[in-house]
Amino acid sequence: MKKILAIAVLTLGIYSVTSCTAKQATSSTDMEKNDSITATGKVTKIENGKDGYMATIQDTNGKEYVATISIVNLQKSGSTFKRYEVGDTVTVQGPSWKDDQGKIYIKAEQLK
Repeated sequence: MKKILAIAVLTLGIYSVTSCTAKQATSSTDMEKNDSITATGKVTKIENGKDGYMATIQDTNGKEYVATISIVNLQKSGSTFKRYEVGDTVTVQGPSWKDDQGKIYIKAEQLK
């Protein structure tokens, strides 16, 4: 009886560990399914960072995007880093995602 109980507990433990791992893998692949978009607009805000900056861009319809413009990301995609200032018009292209409030973020892989 003790052997059956031990085998049942061991089986349940293995099942719960493997099922948790499978759920984590599913959610991480969902996050990697980013849509690539292009946004053109006027820079309204700049936040400097280590290897680049974040630019808030507002298009002609008033929609806002936050673009991460990084030296490393642009070099990986074969593009050239450029520093923009508030008031400049910029076109960024790259993978995007939304936060809980619906704000759209873009990892700039191309600048135009």
